[in-house]
Amino acid sequence: MRNDGSDFTGQGFARYVCVMSFLKSCSTISTRLFSLVAVLVLAACVQTPPPQNVEYTDSYSRDMFEKGYGFISERYISPVSLRELSVSGLTGLREVDSRIEVRESAGRIEVHYNKALIGSVAEPATDAPAAWSNATVEAIALIRQASPTVHQASAETVFKAVFDNVLKPLDRFSRYDDSEAAAEKRAFRDGFGGIGVTIRMEETDALVIGVNETGPAAKAGVLPDDRMTHIDGKSIAGWTQRDLVTRLRGPIDTAVQFVMKRPGEANPISMHINRAHVVPETAQVRREDGVAVARLSGFNVESATRLERLIDRQMRSASGPPKGFVLDLRSNPGGRLDVSIGVSDIFLDGGAISATHGRHPSSRQVFDAKKGDLARGLPVVVLINGNSASASEIVTAALQDNGRAIVIGTNSYGKGTVQSVLRLPNNGEITLTWSRFLAPSGYRLHELGVLPSVCTHGGGNIKSAETLVPDVQHGRDILAGRLNTWRATGNSDAANRERLREICPSDSGAPDVDLALAKAIIADSKLYRALLHEAKTTVAQR
Repeated sequence: MRNDGSDFTGQGFARYVCVMSFLKSCSTISTRLFSLVAVLVLAACVQTPPPQNVEYTDSYSRDMFEKGYGFISERYISPVSLRELSVSGLTGLREVDSRIEVRESAGRIEVHYNKALIGSVAEPATDAPAAWSNATVEAIALIRQASPTVHQASAETVFKAVFDNVLKPLDRFSRYDDSEAAAEKRAFRDGFGGIGVTIRMEETDALVIGVNETGPAAKAGVLPDDRMTHIDGKSIAGWTQRDLVTRLRGPIDTAVQFVMKRPGEANPISMHINRAHVVPETAQVRREDGVAVARLSGFNVESATRLERLIDRQMRSASGPPKGFVLDLRSNPGGRLDVSIGVSDIFLDGGAISATHGRHPSSRQVFDAKKGDLARGLPVVVLINGNSASASEIVTAALQDNGRAIVIGTNSYGKGTVQSVLRLPNNGEITLTWSRFLAPSGYRLHELGVLPSVCTHGGGNIKSAETLVPDVQHGRDILAGRLNTWRATGNSDAANRERLREICPSDSGAPDVDLALAKAIIADSKLYRALLHEAKTTVAQR
């Protein structure tokens, strides 16, 4: 839902890569749950290396397009015309050679080059994926005969040009990722072979930013602020971040040798570590002023499991349970649907979480929480902003609509669609919108989002804690009473959505006032109960 980020995709690795913890191999939260990116072909624990500069062939191309067209035709949220999409895809080859032009005329696909007609292909009489795959391949063959640039292009160059334009007429969350981009995204959501550190390449060495407590690097004694200087006997000076990641990742149970410099240690430290299946960590919890602050940066295969473990640790702390929990979902672009259901379930003692609706029968599902609130009814406050999207919005709406949490910040992003992912023969992926999800109270979140009970910085207008906290305590600046209007919208009128979103205009800020107000609300049990009651009453009035 990228991310989904953003949909699930909107998540990636920038500046540095997370090479994270050893966790249960290729596990999921529960067999009763499904994926937001409803992954059809899950990545194996050892990823297949993406093909590089593979030569184009008709048979390879035909297999790619038939699988892609079949997936789109069957699963896209609305009916599609493969004729329109295929012709649109062929026009994408202009990105490779601008002298190409593709037109439709009297039931044929005409190919022009340098403004001259070079041939045509009959349009299939049906919308069968195999037929349109054949037509696409035949048209590409004509183009390759005329264009030296396309003829010399790799298969991946052709596939990207065509699939980008096949998906262009659909919604903005449907996309094609080539093999390299898809491998990164599979690594984030499902894991990969690595050592369990967060590391950043600098000029002459690499700085260890974090070490997962259960990963192989931690077990070997790697510490934050260590500096890696050599890998497998080679100096890493001048390497790129990509070089660093490539050498640290590898098949599970294979060894990597590296040399570290440690602050305060005169001599370098040499280590041999066996790679393990690792999943990027997305959950962290800290205790602050007696409140447990849980930061969730994404929703991958282990996010709910790790958060549940950290919440349980807080509840069993030697110093006693916290006063309450702050769940920080600001700028969390989302991820897997099953994980958002699992995260919601941590704090709920039954009740509806979400429902999804689409054209394909499998896209129509209802998700309910199990009995058992791990936080045992302690106060919960959720922080969101304009970049909180997709799975973040599912969790926020579920906790808000069930009267389980106070939400503060700004309007969320408003990505209320679910994406399904197909892994293609080239190890690339098509991410396709196949359903929309609803909040428990029944409103559609797409292009609307979640409205907080307290708007702390809408449109960049950040209020100070010194003024906002007393105002909220005296019943001012509270938007919970507007939730009845928000939830009652049919969400079919764009102008109405825009008017509603102006109640607390989105921005990407994460100011300190959010956390200060959250802690003040948790500390004031009367205020917390009043805000919950107002929001919950709104649901009953629908």
